[in-house]
Amino acid sequence: MSIKIAQKVRLLWDEKGTKQLKMSKRPPSDFENGELASAETLAANIRQRMKHLAQVLELLHKIYYENTDLYGDKFLAFVGNEVVREWPWKDFPFLSKNALNILEEIESYSDISGKMPFEVKDKSIKDAFKKLRYEHWTPISFFRDIFHSHPPISEEVYYFLLIKYYRIVWIAREEDDALNIKHRSWRPESTYSDLGIEIIEHEMWGHLDKENT
Repeated sequence: MSIKIAQKVRLLWDEKGTKQLKMSKRPPSDFENGELASAETLAANIRQRMKHLAQVLELLHKIYYENTDLYGDKFLAFVGNEVVREWPWKDFPFLSKNALNILEEIESYSDISGKMPFEVKDKSIKDAFKKLRYEHWTPISFFRDIFHSHPPISEEVYYFLLIKYYRIVWIAREEDDALNIKHRSWRPESTYSDLGIEIIEHEMWGHLDKENT
């Protein structure tokens, strides 16, 4: 029976051809009446995507734990680079105080918090991005190394880890240089504050985090 279904699946693809992907367009749920949705709606969507990612991480962690010798470190690289890093539409970019100061020097500047780089259309702002760096607040290696350092953990724990520690930040180039001296791939939670890098909180992230405080 399974073979017949598999053959039908392949036949259907042969008939329909390849789907043309639109990789840089937000999914329909992120829009309301043709415009970018409200902060509350975006927060709910990101929360749901992170719950789905947590489900996948729980399963992958179990597979790795039970088959470490079968997969080796390549599995860890896959989890970090392809699963966590590439999970779609979970990013909500923040700004450091210094990055905001650079952007506010631009006469036409308007708030870009939460916008993906390709969604910023103002040329002056895009030019200013050359003075900034787009960084992970917590290195992706943290989420990867959980598989190596801990026995399997639950979806609920993974969800909290994602909500609490996964975020993208725009920081000044000088701030990024300071991070890279000792903390390019290993970054304790206090690193930003220890280096005097102040990340501006945003109301939207409060919607994400409030249920886990």
